[in-house]
Amino acid sequence: MSGLASTRAAVDRSAAPPRTMMRFVPYTDAERPSVLAFNERMTAGRAPTDFVLPDRPNAIDRDPDAPIQLTKYVAVDGQGAVRGGFSLVEQRGWLNGAPIPVANYQAPVSEGILNPRYGMVGLHMIRFMQRQWPYGFVVGMGSAERPLPRLLSAAGWKIHEVPFFFRIVRPRRVFRELRPLYARAWTAAAARIAAESGTAWVAARMLHTRLARRGSADVRMERLHTWNGEVDRLWERTRGDCAFCVSRDRSTLRALYPMDDDRYSAYAFHGGDGLVGWAVCAETAMRDHQYFGNLRVTTILDIWAQPDAGPSILTPLIERLGRSADLIISNQSHRIWTTAFRRAGFASARSNYLLALSKPLAEAVGDVADRLHVTRGDGDGRIHLL
Repeated sequence: MSGLASTRAAVDRSAAPPRTMMRFVPYTDAERPSVLAFNERMTAGRAPTDFVLPDRPNAIDRDPDAPIQLTKYVAVDGQGAVRGGFSLVEQRGWLNGAPIPVANYQAPVSEGILNPRYGMVGLHMIRFMQRQWPYGFVVGMGSAERPLPRLLSAAGWKIHEVPFFFRIVRPRRVFRELRPLYARAWTAAAARIAAESGTAWVAARMLHTRLARRGSADVRMERLHTWNGEVDRLWERTRGDCAFCVSRDRSTLRALYPMDDDRYSAYAFHGGDGLVGWAVCAETAMRDHQYFGNLRVTTILDIWAQPDAGPSILTPLIERLGRSADLIISNQSHRIWTTAFRRAGFASARSNYLLALSKPLAEAVGDVADRLHVTRGDGDGRIHLL
């Protein structure tokens, strides 16, 4: 090697960030000072507000038998400094006819967004998670071009878009408040004219009427106040229609949607055979939301039913939700529900709600993405809508 080449190689090696070894541990009081220091560095570096770690460590009095276990992890370097972290939710899942343990990877944060030396922390966190919990999934994430889905793709995960459905209830308010309509001058002008002239009402009615076909079966809808044994029986006789989903048994539903939480409203649907389906919704009065402005948005967070009961459930549910909502939205992946929502008059639009499956989980599922049951109720997908 020439002297010039040797000099360049030496410069290149000295300029490269040194490799940083990481260990990943559950977040306890012992790590809290380092977590607070991490947050101070991120804040000083003007990182986005969601790129900080929780102030509080894991609770020490958690119920080990709970169907959903959330554990906060931190990435600690050789000097004991925290350089990142994530949350992991362990749940019961259903895969190809058998129960399995699954893990939902949430809220990963890495100091790599400020310092190139820690640019690999995010990938190391994913690899650690994959080794411990091979059947993992992530939901949300926004565009596939954002850093997390790109990192997951590079690690061999499979990315799916979870279809988005909407139904306009009060067109005038929707055309006034829906922020994407005001992204361009010409669409903003058209939206204002439509809202004031009544064209919005005509357009919405034509859109949803063109799509709608009412369900045929008679069902009785009532407010659901407790998750009982009927829910378990419905789950057991219908779960075979899914290639993959998180369990929808009553113990899981109690943890996901506690009935003493006023943010959720749940409904039961009964037919000749007893309980044929249920739905969980959340109504939110938005305040200067980046997409929904000041609309009153009702989200159908989760829904489950006998395969032939989907359209019949949605007909009375829409009527009930439409009493107060300006806009009804939902994200659904299973073909039973994508078909049912279209038949019920919902329109669809580009979705920013993504699903990522770990390589072992994606290989086990195969090419049946339309038999995955994933909704806004899974993972932390509901947090921006409550």
